[in-house]
Amino acid sequence: MKKKLLFILVATIIILLFFIIPKFKKENSMYSDSDLYNDNNTLTINLGETPQIPWSYIDTETNVVETFGSAVFGNLIDLEEVNTKRDPYILVENYSCKNKKCEINLKKNIKFHNGRTVTAYDVEFSYARLLLQSKENNFAFSNLDDIVGIDNLKEAKFENIHNLNYPRKILDGFEVVDDFKIILTLKRNNHFLLQKLSTAFMPIVPIEELDEKYIDWKGIPIGFGRYKILKADLKDYQFILEKTSKEDIPKYIRIIFSDKDIGDLRFLSHLSESFFEGKVLFPNIYINGGFLFNFKSPLGANENFRKAITFALDREKIVKTSSDNDIVAEDQMLAQYSWQERYRSREPITKQNIALAKEHMAKVPKELWENKVLPVHSFWPIKKDLNEIGYIKEIKRQLLEIGINLKFYNTDFNYTKFKKDDENVLWFTGFDTQTDDPNANFAYFKTGSFFNNIYPENDEEFLKLYDLSVNNFLSNPEHTRQLSEYFKRKNYMIVMFNLKKRFAYRKDRIKFLESMYSGVRLDLWKIKLVDFKLF
Repeated sequence: MKKKLLFILVATIIILLFFIIPKFKKENSMYSDSDLYNDNNTLTINLGETPQIPWSYIDTETNVVETFGSAVFGNLIDLEEVNTKRDPYILVENYSCKNKKCEINLKKNIKFHNGRTVTAYDVEFSYARLLLQSKENNFAFSNLDDIVGIDNLKEAKFENIHNLNYPRKILDGFEVVDDFKIILTLKRNNHFLLQKLSTAFMPIVPIEELDEKYIDWKGIPIGFGRYKILKADLKDYQFILEKTSKEDIPKYIRIIFSDKDIGDLRFLSHLSESFFEGKVLFPNIYINGGFLFNFKSPLGANENFRKAITFALDREKIVKTSSDNDIVAEDQMLAQYSWQERYRSREPITKQNIALAKEHMAKVPKELWENKVLPVHSFWPIKKDLNEIGYIKEIKRQLLEIGINLKFYNTDFNYTKFKKDDENVLWFTGFDTQTDDPNANFAYFKTGSFFNNIYPENDEEFLKLYDLSVNNFLSNPEHTRQLSEYFKRKNYMIVMFNLKKRFAYRKDRIKFLESMYSGVRLDLWKIKLVDFKLF
């Protein structure tokens, strides 16, 4: 009897091992480096469907740049300004902004991953290196727009400081008092200035690690964040980060890009499906979606063409094509919820009016559009053919009713915005909200912005309303409402909907996600794990 029981026990163990071992091997050999960075010491983050270089600040999605950058490059301030002094990876000790002056004091013990102390000269350089490039190559000109001198940059003066040759003093309003003190002189007061300066699109970096043009890295990018880059596989777009802190956070983080349901946490597009048990849908964090126009083209510059499009659209029908409840009808840059509501136009969402749309189309020269298929390029990184997506089909169907025939093209990372002398007319994309400044996205429609060709030429009324808004929005939201109304009426961007941000995560691995400032930037070190062996 004992032998029989022993036989049954052994047989049961063998059967269990038969099922468990392959599963264990599969989970621990899913990635090419799983032998070194397995589930016991590594948190894997799937940042999206489309492979991207996460430190590129031109042709990369915002959530990729900000999530990666906050972990590796570090942050000027805590966006929520909670426990900033106690956080060893926040660069600013304290700051005060009033009467068009900002006095900023830096911590004295923050070090880059190469061991050198971060100083105020590094902050000045990090912004200067971007300003030395073309406006159309980065976001620095928009984010630094509140600072005196941004409209009339000076020639760089090179100074040797701590044995490093810095290009300096190109921005009049940026004064380095000493190694750890900065004074900014402003064109206008903006309480959200340091939020704008904290973006990972303008990381604080060490000059000695960059090439002579300050664009490309000599090796692996270096910052002062909680994690440093240990491995960068630019073939398979996999990146291993190793913690530099002594905190109880995952030792390694693996960043991947895949449309498969893999990783411990996955950024979801609205078309993605996931079997992960944990789901997060941010009700007030979104990217809007719609058309930008090439104002250098006869069609894009034609106000009747833009009006015809907006009146031809039934936005409610468009959003009903999604069954996930993650698309909301919209026609303004600023949303109907959260802090943005007080700054938007009070007008209702534009209703479809086919008769009026056709009236406007009749005023557009037929040789520009009749019997033509207009290409619509995009920055909307989804692997599925855009022309097969429900809401794109609905947009095409509605516009075809007034004679506008479109073909959408999926995102090409070699062509992410209109080029100089571009003949294309339409672009499908969207803007998200990184700061609490309601004017941030309107800034991209000023002449000479990062998004070349999408701005109207010589629109003095727009510039007047923009200036009134940026100078008065803190005390009086009415000016921003007027800017919002004008922007909508002129159809400088035809917004169709807001798309809410979503995550999915494995509940057997992740205990919970701490409150995040936004779904645009996920602070990876705030993720709480079930298995404390990861610490």
